[in-house]
Amino acid sequence: MDDNDQSRNPTRRRVAGALGLALLTPAVGATTAGAATARRHPGRGRAPLTLVLPAPTGPYSVGTTSMHLVDASRSDPWVSPTRRRELMVSLWYPARPGHGKGVAPQLPAGTAARFGALAEKEFSIRAGAVDWAPTPTHSVVGAPVLRQRGGLPVVLYSPGKDVPRGFGTVLAEDLASRGYVVVAVDHTHESLAVEFPGGRLEDKQPATETRGLRALVDVRVADVRFVLDCLEALNAGGTPDASRRPLPARLARSLDLTAIGMFGHSLGGATTAQVMHDDHRVVAGANLDGGTGSGPESVGTVVDDGLDRPFLLMSSILGNSRHPALATFWQHLRGWRCNIQMLAASHYSYTDLQAELPRIAAAGAMPPDRLREAVGTVASARSLRVQRAYLSAFLDTHLRHRPDHGLFDGPSPAFPEVDFIDRAGE
Repeated sequence: MDDNDQSRNPTRRRVAGALGLALLTPAVGATTAGAATARRHPGRGRAPLTLVLPAPTGPYSVGTTSMHLVDASRSDPWVSPTRRRELMVSLWYPARPGHGKGVAPQLPAGTAARFGALAEKEFSIRAGAVDWAPTPTHSVVGAPVLRQRGGLPVVLYSPGKDVPRGFGTVLAEDLASRGYVVVAVDHTHESLAVEFPGGRLEDKQPATETRGLRALVDVRVADVRFVLDCLEALNAGGTPDASRRPLPARLARSLDLTAIGMFGHSLGGATTAQVMHDDHRVVAGANLDGGTGSGPESVGTVVDDGLDRPFLLMSSILGNSRHPALATFWQHLRGWRCNIQMLAASHYSYTDLQAELPRIAAAGAMPPDRLREAVGTVASARSLRVQRAYLSAFLDTHLRHRPDHGLFDGPSPAFPEVDFIDRAGE
């Protein structure tokens, strides 16, 4: 969906706010489920709420690490042309249990502080009611990789505009627990804040608000293609981390780079499609509630050129091929393709906020109407179950060549929340 749609819908414009998720869909009803704990019920003079993410469902333990990458061939388009483009990426992977340096937080401390301040404004969360910094994940920092014969399939993740990569943790951990290496990219100076080694913060730059979506996607695509190059170097035994920090044992040479998928939320979904168009190393992609635009306002050449490889659309209330913003893209997809919706979901349902905002609202720290706008009426646990099931089945089918057991043949009685819109291709 394009920016013009947002300007005509005041509800959607308010939800976008400073987070600037440019491909929002209209908001719907309320939800009451979520995953969190509290040291005490938040309120005036009381300790803030501490959130907890739901555990992954696969058979493997999960490890994580981050890498600081510097593209010596490219200047940063959002700051001084003398500065090289720097990125931070997170990797989640199946791990050998019982080793590592403790559980990773969802967000680095500096990024958490920036997001907390913004969330109070954007979601009307009561000031001081939530402490985002200590949110634990289920991933052990630096745990040795659990290798498999033939290598581990790789899945890239691109977040929505302004959104830190840590808000894709729930899906990333779940995929890692099922045997994937998931690589999430922070798009520096477009993301709200990116924290580099030593605590250095690089904040969002005004240029990313004044330039069009096409320009943002072009930079993102270059980011992802550089990350792919770094993964090739890593798999050859190199150390792409610019800070020369040690990487987890057994990570080098553990990847199957013939089986690379990608998914993204919002603008990250549009980025996924354009990356597939420009780089055939990515063999399957999924767009989680993102638009593409059309005609002169499209976010990339993929809208008209299409793709000949598998692509999945998962959306909330209007983000589907029936909407003009995606219809052209859908018509030009020539490979396997499927289009499904969670009608009771909203835009942030496809982020970790699906698990976090309902608990904040249940604690009385967020108005019900703001919750409805953000994550809709779908029960949090059911929403996450849908996303995990369909995304993993899609990747298993097209990266591992495992059957989906009919999940993509039509409506499933196991998932009544899902409106099965269309599927084509073999």
